[in-house]
Amino acid sequence: MSDKRLFSTSTQVAFNSVVLLVVILSVSALFIYRVSESVFIRNYSEEMRKIFMDSPMGRGMRMGIGRIIGRGGTEFYVRIEGIVVQNPNGLSNVPDVEGYMKTRIGGSSYLFYGFTNGNDKILLGAQMDDLDFFLQSLSTTLVLSTIIGVALSILSGYLLGRRVSKPLREATSLLKEITLEDLSRRVEIDPKTSELAELKKALNTALDRIEDGYKRQEQFSSDIAHEIRSPLTSILGFSRMIQRWGSKDPDALKEAAESITATAGKMLTITEGLLFLARPVIETNRESFNLGELVNELVQSTPVPGNITVEVDVENVQVTTDRALLKIALKVLLENAMKYGKGRPIVFYWADGSLHVRDHGDGINEGEIDRIFDRFYRSDSSRSGGGHGLGLSIVRKICDTLDLTVTAENNEDGGAVFSIGRLL
Repeated sequence: MSDKRLFSTSTQVAFNSVVLLVVILSVSALFIYRVSESVFIRNYSEEMRKIFMDSPMGRGMRMGIGRIIGRGGTEFYVRIEGIVVQNPNGLSNVPDVEGYMKTRIGGSSYLFYGFTNGNDKILLGAQMDDLDFFLQSLSTTLVLSTIIGVALSILSGYLLGRRVSKPLREATSLLKEITLEDLSRRVEIDPKTSELAELKKALNTALDRIEDGYKRQEQFSSDIAHEIRSPLTSILGFSRMIQRWGSKDPDALKEAAESITATAGKMLTITEGLLFLARPVIETNRESFNLGELVNELVQSTPVPGNITVEVDVENVQVTTDRALLKIALKVLLENAMKYGKGRPIVFYWADGSLHVRDHGDGINEGEIDRIFDRFYRSDSSRSGGGHGLGLSIVRKICDTLDLTVTAENNEDGGAVFSIGRLL
């Protein structure tokens, strides 16, 4: 639906209030009207019966037939055993009635009440002009009350809607004013209901994430520019070196070519890492396999310096996940351990439902443990080196994709331990 066709909250609240109130008032008015009419007719019928029974005619004294029976200035229609005893208005074709019935005869309203007195079947009737007047007055009063109620409902609904929508308007105005130059502003409305309090909390949480994401993106862009500029500068320098001395000095040519190849390889690694991290969805192929066999296969296929030993203490653990992606993550952790392990042994071991990779280096500064999985983050401490800071972020993304956990901590005996959990 187009925004131009949407109504404001205050308008919708007023409209819904009016509709609801009209339904309630209409049903209530109809109920009151029907009940009032029924009560009036029942009471009037009982009063006609009482007046008749108190008369000589009702007491069976036939000499009282000539007396007029009525209420106030209204004379009753009286018929006993089919014989019309009293008919002040000259009515004809009066229906037989059991109980009471209101009907119209000759344009006037009449109430007839039929009952049995001993062996006599009696029908009483009276013109009901006062009832018609009462019901007309009642209906007029109910209609006016409904109109006034609707008018008040429109006003109160609009005012209520304005009050309810005020925090929403303030939040909308704030969101329109937020720019990339200033993402620090937050919704400061004073919520009156739990729903608005929850909305305020959700909006501010979303703004926190947006601000954090934008800062990360800025840092990410800056890191990419730095990471690419350094190898490009190196390639450019060695290319100039080849142009100047390459034709005359074979050693310089060889050195420059080797450096260019190594630098280009580094750039390729960075590019592949960035492309992997930039993929919104990574397809997985989950299968069941032996984790110990995978770790041994990884260790055998990875070039390990001669001064480093890699121990594998993983028994026949059967897991179900994506074998290829898990192998990539474990390779990154192995290379990370070789880089920062000071040439000391590296151990793969299984414990507490997780696979652990431990080195015996200098460990990780406690304040940096939560950041080492960020893209391009490289510690300035003992674990800094020539890496590009993408490896551990790749591990994190693989684990997130496979619904696994990855954590890092320092071992009590020295060195760092990386653990991948939820493998079972």
